[in-house]
Amino acid sequence: MIGDLWRDRTRALIVVLAIAIGLTGVLAVLSTYAILSRELNRGYLATNPASAVLQIDAIDDELLAAVSARTDIAAADARRLVWGRVRVGQTEWKRLVLFVIRDFHRLEIGLITPEAGEWPPADGAMLIERDAFQVVRAGIGDTVTVEISGGRERTLRISGRVHDPGQAQARMEDFVYGYITPATLNLLDERDEDGSLDEPAASGKAAARDRLYVIAAGDRFDAVHVRRVAADLKRWLESRGHIVRRMDVPAPGQHPHAILMGALLLAMAAFGLLVLILSGVIVVNLLLAIMVAERRQIGVMKAIGGSRGQIARIYLGEAGLLGAAAMILATPAGMIGGDALARYFAVLLNFDLANLAVPVWVYLLVVVVGFLVPLAAAAYPVAAGTDLTVRDALADAGVDVGRFGSRRLDRVLCGIGTPGRPLLLGLRNCLRRRARTALTLGTLSVAGASFNTTLSLRASMMATLDRLFGAGTYGEASRYSLDQHMLMIYVFLLVVAGVLAAVGGLGLMTATSLSVRERRRELGVLRAIGATPGAVAVIVVIEALFIASISWTVALLAAWPFTATVGRIVAGALFRGRFEATLSWAAIAAWLGMVLVLSAIASAAPAMTAARRSVQEAVGYE
Repeated sequence: MIGDLWRDRTRALIVVLAIAIGLTGVLAVLSTYAILSRELNRGYLATNPASAVLQIDAIDDELLAAVSARTDIAAADARRLVWGRVRVGQTEWKRLVLFVIRDFHRLEIGLITPEAGEWPPADGAMLIERDAFQVVRAGIGDTVTVEISGGRERTLRISGRVHDPGQAQARMEDFVYGYITPATLNLLDERDEDGSLDEPAASGKAAARDRLYVIAAGDRFDAVHVRRVAADLKRWLESRGHIVRRMDVPAPGQHPHAILMGALLLAMAAFGLLVLILSGVIVVNLLLAIMVAERRQIGVMKAIGGSRGQIARIYLGEAGLLGAAAMILATPAGMIGGDALARYFAVLLNFDLANLAVPVWVYLLVVVVGFLVPLAAAAYPVAAGTDLTVRDALADAGVDVGRFGSRRLDRVLCGIGTPGRPLLLGLRNCLRRRARTALTLGTLSVAGASFNTTLSLRASMMATLDRLFGAGTYGEASRYSLDQHMLMIYVFLLVVAGVLAAVGGLGLMTATSLSVRERRRELGVLRAIGATPGAVAVIVVIEALFIASISWTVALLAAWPFTATVGRIVAGALFRGRFEATLSWAAIAAWLGMVLVLSAIASAAPAMTAARRSVQEAVGYE
């Protein structure tokens, strides 16, 4: 086993790298999923989140005490939310959400954690959620201009930084989250419902609380029970003459972004498995080449009593060694990647990681997959290579007859005359191993479709918003917010395109190398009748460029339906608008250049090998 792999060490290394790329991705994604699934909900539950939030007309201390006294309510609190805007720089305004908290020292529901500065904020000051500092572009101690509900502009001092894990990311929403006292709200002159302005500190109407946060008694993680408690509370409030404008019952104990994160990581894991499967294609090609080269050795082993099972175990063992070597490379890379990915998502989703330990089941699953993929890929070539009689194996002359010439396209290509013979030879060679060509073509096509879809999707989203609302009318902040929401998808698709392109390039290199090896004597004959080394190298390069060009065409044809499908799903989820797909021709042109360069690089080493081989070496039987 070691001897076979050492003789084909270059191709074996390519296979190991391809499998390692897939295993690295799978390990990184699975470890990230395990860490974030544990830490995201742990951090969220530590804030004691509300079971339900009801928006009503007004909440005073008497009503709050009555709600808290109900037997189906474990805890209750009241706040007010005020919408406004805050000036960033000299002229730019950002959207502002102010949470008016009656007592910062007695928070029981939706806890916020002070990180720096004052706690609680003084009257005339506000605390800022830590992620929002990147939106407001100010620091602790700075004074900003605030305007709420059409009132007059007022200045507030930023007195501290807090962490509120229950809020959506300020950078993605392009919001600023602020936390103030009721007295500070009165100082901001909120416009009343009749259109008049309250005087500062007058009667406290501006600071009237309108959000009721409750935690259900009993099993607070039972969704049916929580919804029943919230509905009973709503009816009870309405029976007392209150107007309940809205009732929100989030998934019990689950972070608001847990589903989004899980779906994204699941998609990433699926693409990691796809990369592993595609790397299995390279395993198939390598073992087919090894077994074709060793047909006569297999015949000798059978002639002296070797059974098919004994011979098969040798080559299956080689596949297992490839998987083991790939795991040695992938394990540290996957651990580093998983750590970095988990930290990236933690920053993106604005929560803290207390424990980065990866569960044992992740490593066990990667070990199983790492051995299963190459062994499964080796099953067909080993079965085909060992299913030979001694006579057929020993009579092998090393000339690949194949089926080329039996199809109409083959005969058309063969009928073309002298002009462009190197080009024709390259095209004909692609058609001799149709399955191998199709697999390599598929990998590069998927990579190109992913790349073109990503950049076309971004262009289409912006163009769709302009068509829906008129160019420039949707608002700079809203466009930026949408772009930030889509950032994870854009980055993910580009990473997928890069990984698939890497695997596709390795597959193309392997396929070209195997093609050169299988046609060693044919290329030697060309040299013997006058072909120069350069002409032989051109034939090999043309074969790779042809495959790359076809993959670019397939990727171009697939980009539009992919963009339209993904865009409709995203547009329906975000703003329920009509999506019109637009291709990014800059991306398409860029991918053409990238895939041609990739194919030239992948075919360079096989072309040099074919050109340097002497005629005697090429046509010799041993």
